[in-house]
Amino acid sequence: MEKSLGGLYHIKSDLQDEDLALYGEYLENIHEDMQTRVGDQLGMDILIWVSIPFEVNVAEIDISLQEPLNEIQSDEIMHAQFKDEKDNIWKTNNVATKYPLLWDKVQLDIVKRGDVRLSLSSIEPNINKFAEKNQPQGSH
Repeated sequence: MEKSLGGLYHIKSDLQDEDLALYGEYLENIHEDMQTRVGDQLGMDILIWVSIPFEVNVAEIDISLQEPLNEIQSDEIMHAQFKDEKDNIWKTNNVATKYPLLWDKVQLDIVKRGDVRLSLSSIEPNINKFAEKNQPQGSH
């Protein structure tokens, strides 16, 4: 046994070719499963400034968005709100009214990514009611 990073040990002598083949097959299956689950998202062009609007270099963004992005980066209130809520600033009316061009681009990006979630409704689910209606199933 040899010592490696973090005090972890790896075993050279006990690893057989069959084990490697099995591990390789397992990893290929995981890869195929992930491709099936998130393959459509891997090919998407996600706008980086949507995720990190206060960290992105404005010079690397589409020229039509540079001025409003510069303005939002200078907006201390938006910056504080972003730190508290992360991407929720894009869901506020402040962004829609103060930065309509950014708002329009973000809304298009959200629709393209499929980020329209339960935030469309302000109705809170009644978990207790759902649990009461659930009928436990006996083992077969």
